[in-house]
Order: sequence, then C-alpha cells, then structure tokens
Amino acid sequence: MFKFFTILPTQIGVVAMLMVCLAALVVGRRLERWLAVATIAAWFASAAVQTHDRAAVQWGIFTVDLIYLLVLMICSAFERRLWILFMTAFQLLVVLTHVVFIIDLTLMQWGFFSTYYLWSYAELVAFAVGVIQAGWSRWGPRGARG
Repeated sequence: MFKFFTILPTQIGVVAMLMVCLAALVVGRRLERWLAVATIAAWFASAAVQTHDRAAVQWGIFTVDLIYLLVLMICSAFERRLWILFMTAFQLLVVLTHVVFIIDLTLMQWGFFSTYYLWSYAELVAFAVGVIQAGWSRWGPRGARG
C-alpha cells in the first residue's frame, strides 16, 4: 500500500507535510487546522489508492487530487487570504499534470512524478506561508500586546 514511501522525494515530502500540518494544528486558525486534516487525509488516501503499475494512469490518485482541489476551491471562495489562492493554483497544476499524462501516455513516468512533486512542494510552501501568517497574527508583535 505505501510502497512509494520508499522513494526519497516522497520521504522528504511527507516529513515536510507532517511538519507544516502539525504547525497548522498548533498555531493555525480554523482554516489552517481544517486544511491540515484535509491534507493529511488526502496524502493517506493517495497512498491507499496508488497502483504499482508505473506505466498506468493513477486514476485513484487523480480522483483524490480532484476532490482535494474542490476543497481548496471552496476554501478560496470563502477566505480572503492570498496564500490559499496560491495553494489552490498549485493543486490545479497537480491535477493538470494528471490530465496531460492521461492525454499522452507516451510521456515518461519520471517526468510525470517530477512535475507532480514540484507542484506539490510549491503547494506545501504556500500552506506553510499561511501557517506562519496565522502564527504571526496570534503571537507576533500585535498579537502579543493585544
């Protein structure tokens, strides 16, 4: 089930994701805490539905990524924070990476996963910015005085 966890970029990514999500749960506002839970759930769901055929389309992961994109789009529609827009845009690029591979299966799987990791890490950076902003508003100079 979690076979792709043995790949170094995945190991680095999961540690970074867990650190950002833990920080979101500790210092985040309601949005950051909710997204931390959704992000962890999406990661585990992706790991659970992954197929081991590297040449095949990852339909399960594609479905999880689409659902996660919808969650982010809903959050973007109701929240006025810039980082959530970036997070949503990067998730859209993750989904479009799936679409490109579905359209042209001759693309190298290595290129697909490299691009997938790039957008996923960029999305994680956007989330980390949101968590830092939440912590700063809570414990920064104004938050400490007020």
